[in-house]
Order: sequence, then structure tokens, then C-alpha cells
Amino acid sequence: MVKLKARISPKGQIVIPKVIRDKLGIKPGETLLIDEEDGKIVIEKCDVEEFLEWVKNTRRKVAKDVYKHSLEDEFE
Repeated sequence: MVKLKARISPKGQIVIPKVIRDKLGIKPGETLLIDEEDGKIVIEKCDVEEFLEWVKNTRRKVAKDVYKHSLEDEFE
């Protein structure tokens, strides 16, 4: 594993180094999933169908939490 340094722009953007993009086959315009696990940023390549499924599952979880914690008024 090679660790490469990247800088965060003033807009919060980061450039994934070309060597990593090439190795993983990441092309401009593709969708990536970004998460946090144990204090680390995890970026995963995904296809559109996987992303839509993730959005549906996340939306259900968020809606369930809103109802569970009676936060409905916060979203009006």
C-alpha cells in the first residue's frame, strides 16, 4: 500500500491522485460513496444502481429515526 498526500481546498474538495484513480478505474462523473469508520474516511466506488439502493436504505433509516425521536417538527 502506498500512502499519498492530498490537500483539502477552501471549498472542502480533494483530488484523488491519478495513480489511484487509474488503479481503481475511477472516471470523471462517476459516483463515489464517502463514509467515516473508526476515525477514517472511507471512499468506495459504486455504480448508480448500488447508489440508489443506498439512498433508499439511508432514507428509510433517517425517516425511522425522525419518527422515533419525534423530530417531525424539525423538518417542516
